[in-house]
Amino acid sequence: MIDRRKTSRIRVCVAIPTFRRPAQLELLLRGISRQEISSTYDIDVVVFDNDSSASAAPVVESLRSVLGLQLMYVHERERGLSAVRNSALAFAEGSYEFLAMIDDDENPEPQWLAQLLEVATRTRADATFGPVRYEFPDGAPRWLKNGNFFDLPVEAGDGEPMVTGYSGNCLLRVDSLRRFALKFDRTFDFSGGEDLLFFRQLRERGASFVFAARAQTTEGVVPKRASAGYILQLNYRRGNTLAICDVRTRPGVRSVALRALKGSLRLARGFAQLIPLSLLRGRGGALTAACDLAHGIGSIVGLFGVVYEAYGRVDVRV
Repeated sequence: MIDRRKTSRIRVCVAIPTFRRPAQLELLLRGISRQEISSTYDIDVVVFDNDSSASAAPVVESLRSVLGLQLMYVHERERGLSAVRNSALAFAEGSYEFLAMIDDDENPEPQWLAQLLEVATRTRADATFGPVRYEFPDGAPRWLKNGNFFDLPVEAGDGEPMVTGYSGNCLLRVDSLRRFALKFDRTFDFSGGEDLLFFRQLRERGASFVFAARAQTTEGVVPKRASAGYILQLNYRRGNTLAICDVRTRPGVRSVALRALKGSLRLARGFAQLIPLSLLRGRGGALTAACDLAHGIGSIVGLFGVVYEAYGRVDVRV
């Protein structure tokens, strides 16, 4: 049974959903152990292992007495991205003031958590988000590094409002979660995009979002993702989940027509720019245009209820 200590300090749960990334998980936990945080806060770090074989358990056990963290382990046997994130929401409810989420392939800067908490406290926002900077493997081509293919669009300064959110680097106010009574949608368990819908729905219910520009994490782009094929799949998935989220949050003919129009415009732009960008920027330019094509196709397919399950449903050993 997990010992949830009684304390007068502000309680923060740092939730790490993980699935078969032991080396990256260890790197993340070591990064969290280096956080420069005020004694005002009482921090629990909780690893939510979504692997049926509990592969993260040895990592947690080996580091529990080494890193000086209040480190806990939860084995979430129900497979899926939404399932494991909902496990984190349920864990935090009633015991913590804040819930931070960080993905298992990220590494936080020493001021990461302090900056999230400072901005959240100053602005009283329901959700606070930090930037994710991508690091590429040695030898990655220039067109890949300069293409901004992985970046999420954020148009906000420090402490400024945001209109959307993501789960990879965020801080949630637990009483707000209780008030809005929202969970991650299980439709997106194996497709990704579960956070897109979750934060859209939070916004629809009146939640406030802000950006913490100095709460930075880095995410290493593993070699298998440093390819044109993966980037095209990523953009297809983004278009697909956008369409499904549009239909879920604003059902009706108008919403479907608008998303169909946006998807068609992405297709048209991709076709129009394919040759010019290829001539101007080479492979990177061609891929930029092809990403528009993939995004547009994914959007249109999503309007027919087809969910692209990028992460698969079969729990097999790799």
